[in-house]
Amino acid sequence: MLGIGIDTGGTCTDAVIYDFETGEILGSGKALTTKSNLEIGIANALDSLPPELVERAESIALSTTLATNACLENKGARAKLLLIGFNEDLIDHLKALFAAYGMTDMTRFIMLDAKVEGIFSKPYDPDWEDLRRKAGEYFADADSVGIVQLYPRANGGRFELTALKILREELKLPVTISYEISNEVDVLKTCAGTLINAMLIPLITEFMEAISHVCEVRGLHIPISIILSSGTVVPAEAARQIPVETILCGPAASVVGGSALAGEENGIIVDMGGTTTDMAIVRDRIPVPASGGIRIGQWKTMVQGIYVETIGLGGDSAVNYRDDILSLDDRRVIPLSVLAAMYDRVVPRLAALAVEKDHCSNYDYEFLVLIKDISDKVGYTEKEQDLCAALKGGPVTMADLARRLKTFPQFLPMERLEADGVILRSGITPTDMMILKGDFTLYDNTAARLAGGYLAVNLGCPLNRLPDIVYDLVVEKMYYALGRLILKRQFPAIKSFTDPAVMEPLLKAAYIQARQRLSDPEAFAKNEGELLLTSRLPLIGVGAPIHIFLPRVAELLGTRAVVPAYAGVANALGAVVSRRVARAKLTVTAIYDGQVRIGFAFPDEGQRCFYKEYDEAVAKAREAITRTVRKKAALFGIPGEPRIEITVRDNRIGHKKNGLILDVALSAVATE
Repeated sequence: MLGIGIDTGGTCTDAVIYDFETGEILGSGKALTTKSNLEIGIANALDSLPPELVERAESIALSTTLATNACLENKGARAKLLLIGFNEDLIDHLKALFAAYGMTDMTRFIMLDAKVEGIFSKPYDPDWEDLRRKAGEYFADADSVGIVQLYPRANGGRFELTALKILREELKLPVTISYEISNEVDVLKTCAGTLINAMLIPLITEFMEAISHVCEVRGLHIPISIILSSGTVVPAEAARQIPVETILCGPAASVVGGSALAGEENGIIVDMGGTTTDMAIVRDRIPVPASGGIRIGQWKTMVQGIYVETIGLGGDSAVNYRDDILSLDDRRVIPLSVLAAMYDRVVPRLAALAVEKDHCSNYDYEFLVLIKDISDKVGYTEKEQDLCAALKGGPVTMADLARRLKTFPQFLPMERLEADGVILRSGITPTDMMILKGDFTLYDNTAARLAGGYLAVNLGCPLNRLPDIVYDLVVEKMYYALGRLILKRQFPAIKSFTDPAVMEPLLKAAYIQARQRLSDPEAFAKNEGELLLTSRLPLIGVGAPIHIFLPRVAELLGTRAVVPAYAGVANALGAVVSRRVARAKLTVTAIYDGQVRIGFAFPDEGQRCFYKEYDEAVAKAREAITRTVRKKAALFGIPGEPRIEITVRDNRIGHKKNGLILDVALSAVATE
């Protein structure tokens, strides 16, 4: 049996064809990801595989870093949250906490007053007719909507389900509710996860539609699935409903694929792509799971998955020059070399700068590119619309654009347009430096040479030294990231290891000594003390550019680098070899009247179930979670009768067997 794996990353789309019987990769290919039309990059990658093998394939599995990058860069569809049972005073009181979970824009919130039964002595429903009348006004500038109510367990999520029905009738937008995706007690995590889910629905839908159309055109009528953050795969239709579960889709695929390729029992997977570097730990060939919900970028979520540390470091990270200092930005930009291959105007404009100026700033050689047409969108200012209109003819440097709009580059209204994915910058990146140095030969080096020349003049160094300077920045940033991961895993009780103010000086000192140990052993031997950070685990590298940087980082950490064959397409392989697993959770809450326990309650299919006795409540809860996980198994494409395992854990105060019971946590796992 043959399967196809496809990974759409921020820069490249990779494809493999895999033989399940022999465990061999029979072919692989790579193409440029086309953000404005994903279908082109997917088609090019698929067409790079041997066509006679593609025709014999019986399934396609997908991975993508689109959701990861959207969360890390805080980009995606403009989503809003309908918060039921919240009010402005509560939101204002919790403002700092919302921000700590990633929700900094309070204009995304619409509130409905309500009090849920079973919690308040005088409960009342929201004004449903008012919501119906004002729905179009509330969500006029939204691309999607998420719904969260306070205390959903008390009434089985009834408020959310009613609001969902109304909004689906009144709006032509994707609408999702927290009750479908979360069993989380922490309402802030629930809000963050639901908002991300709403943000990602249009993005993942576009991705799925692109894949489906590519297959349809080629007559490939075979099942399509996608890998989740947990490292398991589900059918494409299931992922449309829960795109938040794909936020670490690409990193999960890289862990599964990298582990399969490397043949190592234990190690740290380091996946460097165009936008991010993702790091995870494998022990006994099994990815280490995350404790609690996944945190990525500014977002703290309820999503369960493998333990992954993600940083904004990739081949397309922006190289910035500010105040005579060269640095790497977390944000992704289009490499100038790639932009020049797409638009003929780029190289002539860069060449003309040499005549116009002796020294060039970032504004002179960084371009802006229009990705989405917003001319028919409400909610954008006249200046934002003017900026986008000026880019319709093709990319323009920020300096030229500012002159057209009669302003200064610093005052261009770009922030929201970049956050919404409407425009992208193009500038100097490590990819350009790889092209300039000859380590990457897919593109012509003219654009990299011209823009790099201006940067070299500013730095006062020869152009041929510039790639090495940027390479050093990449190695240093990767070393810091791995150092943080190693220390946090080794000393989880030391909370200050998560504080940048503590970590940055410590890692800087360790990095300086590690470099000195390698470059000048005699001077290092004279140090009065040692601050060496080492790893006993090998570093397993995946991703196209990883072979350039990881061996140097491994040497600094006193370990070895393993960069296996097909490392550049590990994500695509990870998608195709992943298993199908369905999971469900249910909490049975103990109900007290004063100090007297009167029973147990749990939500089931929109209803609140109540039982007086522990044994009956747990038995009924087992039946409920079994129904839930069976439905999820069917949704996730697990064939036939799944094997179901249920664990039950009491949460008590005091003695673990006889103490005061607070709730009972049930977990169910269904496998093939």
